[in-house]
Amino acid sequence: MKTTGIVILVIGCISTFGGIIGTIGGRPLNLAGLTFVVLGAFLISRANKKKEEAEKKKDWELGTKIEKKDS
Repeated sequence: MKTTGIVILVIGCISTFGGIIGTIGGRPLNLAGLTFVVLGAFLISRANKKKEEAEKKKDWELGTKIEKKDS
């Protein structure tokens, strides 16, 4: 899911950049690529969250305790 998110994010960035360049060339503003940027960022975020949840579950099953450092 993370790889897919990165690919969609890159496609969205390129599309948004192309829409901005097209606007400079006289075409109407097209920011549809932002949809893909948001979707890609969501997929990356969700993949990271699932990985963190899996690590917490594994630690809980093993009976270990995660210690957080105060920064």
